[in-house]
Amino acid sequence: MNKTINNYGFGKDVSARRVSRILAIQGVYSYLYAEEKNSEIIDYLSEQDLYTSADIVFFEDIFNNTLKNIVELRELITPFLNISLDRLSKVEEAVMLVATYELKERIDIPLKTIINEAVEVDKCLGSNDGHRIVNGVLDKIAKKLRCQSH
Repeated sequence: MNKTINNYGFGKDVSARRVSRILAIQGVYSYLYAEEKNSEIIDYLSEQDLYTSADIVFFEDIFNNTLKNIVELRELITPFLNISLDRLSKVEEAVMLVATYELKERIDIPLKTIINEAVEVDKCLGSNDGHRIVNGVLDKIAKKLRCQSH
């Protein structure tokens, strides 16, 4: 069931999966800055009002596995950037890490859905034109990882 929930300032009503992505991206962002333990980040996120509207199983999957595979995910992203990863906004990096994990491992989710969700979340959380970078990089990663379905 894909119910919609209060938008919490993220535009139109959003699904529980989008809320899960927002939380996962916020968690990865926190990790990129502070390198806190996953459990500490989840404890913090679980105190947020938004958490009760998330698909918790989906959130824990994409958050924990993004961090578990962060080195490999960065290696997939880096060749498609026009700038070095350390110059990229941490928000855009977090968005791309989570979406790249989904593109690679969550083949049950259509790639267009993953890319569109990443772009929409980045429009809310990222820099002014960050969503354009996210879209371009994820499109190239999708072609590499899912060439048969793209």
